[in-house]
Amino acid sequence: MSSKSNPAALVAALALLAVAASGCSRQASDAQSTAAPASQPAAAQATAAAAQATAAPARPAAATAAAAQAGSAATAAAAAPVAGIASSDGDKTGTKVVVTSLVRGSDTVTLKLLLVNNSGAPLVTYDRFDAGPYHGYRTMSNIHLIDTVSKKKYFPIADTDNNCLCSQDVDDIPPGSQTEIWVKFPAPPPSVTKIGIEVPHFIPFDDVPITQ
Repeated sequence: MSSKSNPAALVAALALLAVAASGCSRQASDAQSTAAPASQPAAAQATAAAAQATAAPARPAAATAAAAQAGSAATAAAAAPVAGIASSDGDKTGTKVVVTSLVRGSDTVTLKLLLVNNSGAPLVTYDRFDAGPYHGYRTMSNIHLIDTVSKKKYFPIADTDNNCLCSQDVDDIPPGSQTEIWVKFPAPPPSVTKIGIEVPHFIPFDDVPITQ
């Protein structure tokens, strides 16, 4: 029998097809809705793992950079050591005086020193290294040469205006820095080849060689 001759059978067949298609559609939709939540945690976990992998190397690198900066600061805070003829510590921890040269001229001796401040505070020069009756401000006029053999003390030379022939206007020395100073003295006899040096607030020097 043909479908044209039996309309009821045709309607029933179409209804069965619609039901079947609806069932397939619901199954596909259910499968999609079930799979979707599973993919979301996986993506979140992958994103978190990538973030951790990216951030992890940055921590030691930052620590290394901080350590390098701290080391540079510590290095900058200390004055570079200087090799001289002799050196002596001061009464203030971290301070030092270094004799860089003691040279004899025709009738004078020129002393050059380095004041080193590796303490945590400025090394004050005001009223610390100068003495009367010299004129001048913040001078090195209270430094002396001591001949212990002949028991003679040599004072800095003064000009006609009674100004000390030595470093003048010496500023306070900041922490981690150093300042070069000089003083001129009358020359000891040629037979004196070594002599002591007295710098206020530092341990006195003994037998420092005088060079030509």
